[in-house]
Amino acid sequence: MSEVDSAQTLTEDLPPARGTARRDRWLGLASFAAMLAFWFAITGSGLWPPLVQPAFLPSPVTVAKTFMRLAATGYQGHTLLHHFLISLMRFGVAFIICVVIGVPVGLLMGMHSGVRAVLDPPIETTRPIPKLALLPLFIIWFGIGELSKTIVIIAALFPLISISAMQAVRAVSVRRIQAAQSLGAGRSTIFRRVLLPASLPGIFTGLRVSVGIGVTMLVGAEMVATSDGIAWMALTAADFIQTDIVLVGVLIMAALGYGLDQIFRTLEGRVVHWAGRD
Repeated sequence: MSEVDSAQTLTEDLPPARGTARRDRWLGLASFAAMLAFWFAITGSGLWPPLVQPAFLPSPVTVAKTFMRLAATGYQGHTLLHHFLISLMRFGVAFIICVVIGVPVGLLMGMHSGVRAVLDPPIETTRPIPKLALLPLFIIWFGIGELSKTIVIIAALFPLISISAMQAVRAVSVRRIQAAQSLGAGRSTIFRRVLLPASLPGIFTGLRVSVGIGVTMLVGAEMVATSDGIAWMALTAADFIQTDIVLVGVLIMAALGYGLDQIFRTLEGRVVHWAGRD
């Protein structure tokens, strides 16, 4: 069988695009249902005494009731929506700053060896440092307000976003650049028509990874010197062994991270829909 016949046979065996998307959605829903069923099974198995179980692992029904109660009455003087919006604001401001500055810096590092020689050492040197260890210093330097919380998230996301953008540029095929040059394209045209489009898949990957890390850093940012936020709510409830409230906070943060990741997936599918079809 020739290579063309093999390719045609392989293509015929592939399910239609709509059927694949529908199947994937059902599989995703099935995975969520399986996790929920496992949670119901654990809490209803009787492994822990009834008096201990609510404090150790409340059931999904208990967590749902707690969520409704918090949505109606709030927590520690603030509504649940207020806590969510404050956390979203802290994450969003830091993330936008990192994208606006980190992506251009990464692109410059990828295109110019001189810029890379200047910026890569400090970025790579500070990247492995646990940013939560720097939080006390940020509080001393920038105060106990929102600035120090934003900076600790920026410190974690900026190296990741800038390095992913740099590596995306450096991974672009030299043949594409040479082909554009042979057609008389200048530097600006090569950047707009070759480097940037070819780098976008790698940049989106870095942004999606940074979303999860940013939500994790949000917990550290709300550990001290604050009185609102979803992570603060969960941490405060843990001090009083209010496990149902802790799980509400954890699930809200998980939903935030998952929702943002889905947004970037959708945006990536529309902006770089041609990726992987070379």
